[in-house]
Amino acid sequence: MWNQSDPEEDRQLVARTKNGDSSAFEALVRKYQQMVLNLAYHYIGNRDEAEDAAQKIFAKVYFSLDRFDHHRPFFPWLYRIAINQCYDELRKARRRIVHTFSELSLEDIESIEKLISHNEVPLELQENKERLQGLLHKLLNQLPHRQRWAIILRDIESLSYAQMAQIMKCSEQAARLKVFRARNRLKVLVEKSLNKKPHSGFSGFE
Repeated sequence: MWNQSDPEEDRQLVARTKNGDSSAFEALVRKYQQMVLNLAYHYIGNRDEAEDAAQKIFAKVYFSLDRFDHHRPFFPWLYRIAINQCYDELRKARRRIVHTFSELSLEDIESIEKLISHNEVPLELQENKERLQGLLHKLLNQLPHRQRWAIILRDIESLSYAQMAQIMKCSEQAARLKVFRARNRLKVLVEKSLNKKPHSGFSGFE
């Protein structure tokens, strides 16, 4: 989706929206709706809640356009709003069951380990793809907000480190470090759940 982003086109649509052209904002929504929905689902883990979050995200974008710096690209600004809203949705969902690794079976954890290492999922596990996705969300929810953010941007949304740097307002080197720490944290959690001694480093996603 980032590659489909045209900063100049976005600026024109934002300017038209500010001037009262509702069709311009509808064009922005159509352009980025799927990206926002995918992000919300990866972050929240529930399709219905993701759709609700997407609506709130675009509403927040619309009412925040006056504060948007038109000298900067629109996409990173939208992405930051989207991720912050998803984080807020998770914090507010106090009814959500908190899953711990002790609730996962050995088979589940081994399946997750394959998944987060980007190994090919065995054929017998492909039928349980939805279950594995749910388990991945459980893993992600164990991470601090910024680490979960880094994993989603890099390893789920496949953004470059340069793109991540714009969204996270940091240097490319800092973005790389955030991803490394997040991946290492995931690996440590899985290894702890397997009663294995954690390794000192982890680079399984590359």
